[in-house]
Amino acid sequence: MKSVYNEKRYLNGDQESLEYIMELRNEHLKQVHEDYEKYYETISNYDLFLDEIVNELLKYKLDNPLEYSIALCYLIDKGYLSIDNKFKHKESNDEINGRLGINVVSGRGCCRNLADFHKDIFDKMNITSKQFYCYEGIGNGINKWANHVINLVEYNDNLYGVDLNNNAILYHLKKPMIMSLISAFNSSKLTYKPYYEIVMGESNLEEIKNNIKMFEIYTKKKAINSLLYDIEIKYRIRDLMKTNKSHLEKFSESTKVLKKIITSNMPNNM
Repeated sequence: MKSVYNEKRYLNGDQESLEYIMELRNEHLKQVHEDYEKYYETISNYDLFLDEIVNELLKYKLDNPLEYSIALCYLIDKGYLSIDNKFKHKESNDEINGRLGINVVSGRGCCRNLADFHKDIFDKMNITSKQFYCYEGIGNGINKWANHVINLVEYNDNLYGVDLNNNAILYHLKKPMIMSLISAFNSSKLTYKPYYEIVMGESNLEEIKNNIKMFEIYTKKKAINSLLYDIEIKYRIRDLMKTNKSHLEKFSESTKVLKKIITSNMPNNM
C-alpha cells in the first residue's frame, strides 16, 4: 500500500499511510450509519427545518451563491436559526455524525458545524458547494493535520472560499493548494489538507487529484477587490437582512417548535 507521503503532490505531504486513512474512513462511515438510525427522527426534522430556511432565503431575491452565503452567515450569527435566538462560536462534542450542521439549531458550533450547515442549505437549493479542509496557522501546513474547514462557492466565474465561522470572510486560490484571505491588511493563508475528504467519505484519491487540477485553473483568475466585497456586496446583503428584521423575527418564532423538537433529541439530551 502506498503511503500518502508518496502522493505528496496530491495530499500535501501528509505522512499517515493511505491504509490508515481508509481505516479512519470506514470507522467514520460506520458511525454515520449508526447515528442515522439512532437519530433518524431528529435528522428528518432537521431536514424539514432546512426547507423552511430555504423558503425564507428565497424571499429576498438574492442573485448568487456568494450573496446567499453572506445572508446565511447573518442569520446564524444573529441567532435566527437557533433555539434560544443566539449562536456561540464554540466547539461541541454533542454531534450527530453525518449531520454536523444540526448544531446550528442548538446554538453552539465551530467551523465544521457551520461548514456542514452551509453545504446542507446549498444542497437543498441545488447550488454547487464543496468543503475545503485545510490547515490554518503559521507556516505552510506541510505534515500538519487539518484544523479548519470552509466552503467553496462560485461567483462571477471564479471560485472563492467563504468562512461562515468568521463573519463570511473570503479567500481565493493563490496556488493549487493555498488559499489567501482577500484583504488589504491581512495575509492569512489556508493550506489544503485533502486527506480529510477521504476520511469523511467525500472523495477518493483520484477525485482529489482532479480537485487540485481544477484549483490550478482558478489560480490564474483575478480575485474580487476586498473593498468591493466588504462594502458593495457584504454590507449591502447584511443591510438588506437588517431592514427585514421583523420578518426574520416572525420566521424565528414560527419555527420555534420545530427547533425545540430537533434540539430535545440531540445527543446531549438523550
